[in-house]
Amino acid sequence: MLTARFLYHRIAMMDNISNLFKWIFSLNPVEAVVNDPTQKLLNSMRVTSKCRYNASIRLKRQSQLSFFSTTVLSLGLILIPLLQNADIHLHLPLKVLNMLQIFLAVSVLVYSVIIGTAHYEIRSKQLNECGDKIKDLIRKLRLGNNKEELSTYIQMYDSVSTESENHARVDFLLASLEMKTDYKYTGLLRFWLYLRSIFLYIFPWLIPLTLVLSEIIFICDMLGVTYISTPFLTGE
Repeated sequence: MLTARFLYHRIAMMDNISNLFKWIFSLNPVEAVVNDPTQKLLNSMRVTSKCRYNASIRLKRQSQLSFFSTTVLSLGLILIPLLQNADIHLHLPLKVLNMLQIFLAVSVLVYSVIIGTAHYEIRSKQLNECGDKIKDLIRKLRLGNNKEELSTYIQMYDSVSTESENHARVDFLLASLEMKTDYKYTGLLRFWLYLRSIFLYIFPWLIPLTLVLSEIIFICDMLGVTYISTPFLTGE
């Protein structure tokens, strides 16, 4: 009796260790096997709709950040000559200040051209409308659920999904991490995908944020508030 109970607890402990090992290294199937074609189409539309919404939000935030960056850079470009004409002691040489003004002017010009050609707001609106149309198809398919009309819904889905640009890889990563019932990422794999999605999401922000931060540092050094770049720019 004791031997049987010991073996039972031993097997249970081994199962728990095995399950923990599978959870840490995400060895279980990521996606559930679905045999029903209607459910497969529904799952595909749900994922695509989520990705389209993620892409719309990403582009909208990119547009807001671009507007903020150009505004701050332009204000800095105006502030520097005003400080030069004021009776304020500046801690950077005149040549350095002129160089900084030229750099900011070119940065604002180039970044404004990039924003103008990117059309962030228009693309964001189109992706959001695409997500709404796919959600409407999902509701209709769930209400109808007629297998004979499945090919019609597939054609409608293909038509709607091609009306806008495709989403990016980062949008799918975020969608798969949020849809835990559809994608069962666990342990280290989930952590790695989470870090990767964050990096891909904020990577386009690095250049504008670096420009804004550099401008703030230069102005603070010019006023003597900080001395971060002063030794390099003055040769001291």
